[in-house]
Amino acid sequence: MTCSKTRTILRGSLKLVATALLAMAATGVVMAAPKSAPLSQFKLYDLGRNDLGAKDGDSTISRQQAMEDLDALGDAIEGNSSYIWSTTFPYRDVIEGMKAQLPGKVSVNGLSTQINKFVRLFGDDHAQVVEWTKRIPQGSLPFQFGKADTRYFLFTLDPAGFVNPDYPYVRSIDGVLIDEWVRVAGDIGQGPYSATAARESRGYRLLPYVDYLRREMGLPVKPEAVLEMVSENGRESTRMTVPVAKAPVERDLGTFRLPDESRLLEGNVGYLRVPAHTGEKAKQFIATVDTTMAGFRDTDALIIDARMSGGGARRVLNSLFPYLMKPDDKPYVFNLVKLRLPEHDPDFGPLAVFDDDAKRFLYVPNPANPENEAEAYREFAGSFHPVWNPPAEKFTDWYFMTQRPRADKPHYDKPVYMLVDWGVGSAGDIFASAFKGWRNVTMLGTPTMGRSGQGVVFPLPHSKLGVNLSTMASFQKTGERYDTAGIRPDILVEPVPTDWFGASDTMLDRTRAMIAARLADEAAAR
Repeated sequence: MTCSKTRTILRGSLKLVATALLAMAATGVVMAAPKSAPLSQFKLYDLGRNDLGAKDGDSTISRQQAMEDLDALGDAIEGNSSYIWSTTFPYRDVIEGMKAQLPGKVSVNGLSTQINKFVRLFGDDHAQVVEWTKRIPQGSLPFQFGKADTRYFLFTLDPAGFVNPDYPYVRSIDGVLIDEWVRVAGDIGQGPYSATAARESRGYRLLPYVDYLRREMGLPVKPEAVLEMVSENGRESTRMTVPVAKAPVERDLGTFRLPDESRLLEGNVGYLRVPAHTGEKAKQFIATVDTTMAGFRDTDALIIDARMSGGGARRVLNSLFPYLMKPDDKPYVFNLVKLRLPEHDPDFGPLAVFDDDAKRFLYVPNPANPENEAEAYREFAGSFHPVWNPPAEKFTDWYFMTQRPRADKPHYDKPVYMLVDWGVGSAGDIFASAFKGWRNVTMLGTPTMGRSGQGVVFPLPHSKLGVNLSTMASFQKTGERYDTAGIRPDILVEPVPTDWFGASDTMLDRTRAMIAARLADEAAAR
């Protein structure tokens, strides 16, 4: 009878650990399926434990103060939350259950973990405790997780590569199957109603926090983790022991090593890179997009690469989309929203309520709306059927957002291919949904996160925790919400493992091959 070898990674700096893991050429053997495996004790709706937060930097408040904080949270949800009305979740009853289980002295970091899981339970993908990951145990694994089809693998970005090239895929951690770790990380990191892409995106970030997840799953907390790793052919495996870093691990989330710059590709194809929707990269894109598009005017096709562009504001969308509109196109309605009517704000006015000037929403009852846009809305509304109708007594009337042709942005009439993935969310979701289904546009990649809600932070009086809640119900032109759904591409193109750490870009390669085949067919038909 044979068994796998066990390898121990010596303690040291994270970079040395990563280097040692990359250099390791484990010699595994065929493994029989385990007779049994440890079971996770994580229960999604068990919110009573107050002992799961970080001990370092913690503080306490009294049981009475914590109860008042939870009541304040319930009031914030009742008076301001948009998506609580899209579910039947009994949030007041759950809060009462949490209050009943509070200890005499309440850990603030522990309360943060409880509340963060609680607000994930009603389909609000912006809902979270602000900076909650700083309040959980920081013991972490010194690498990142990726997914290829149904298998998960480990990699580092510095140095770039698999943690174990001979056995790249993870079967289990501490004897618990990786699929259970992923499920728990997704439930905590985003929530059960979230789109798969959102759960995976947040789960990838939370998975390295092994000590926190162990506590949530009822597993022993030890100074090292035992990982079972599997070969490419799936027939061989090896075990390796990895020390858990006690200090927070500096994580570079810029996976895929995508460029920030646009360029002309071989074959006369423009490559327009959208690196971000906020910050300096977004500002640089907006400042240069007109020059870039002028340089692409005579190309045969255009690739818009929006992968890993995140969220932020809508200025990038507003600067680019008019290039795809003909001069005589009518205003294009692509996003409809309703705002929660705040129950304790007598000064609320529906005409000046959005959090940035890039959200150029028109309020349907406003007689001052431009007539061509009002007519476009009336025509659109005749066939618009939202999957959920926000109750009229709790919400404003509809707002709508349009794109319009602009004389200073001449129409680009060649085929356009857009790349998206799970790193696109919030304003990035709005960006992707505007292009989805538009004339001459083919969307490729993997589904986006699915988040749109105009989050507002509500501070709790005693713990001083800030809780972000969506105050806007946002819908795609199809009637679907953004939250819980995301944007699905026209053609599914998934990354291979080496794409994740920048050794390849097969998603772009496959897109270029599609374009080349299309252009060749069109040339042959002429």
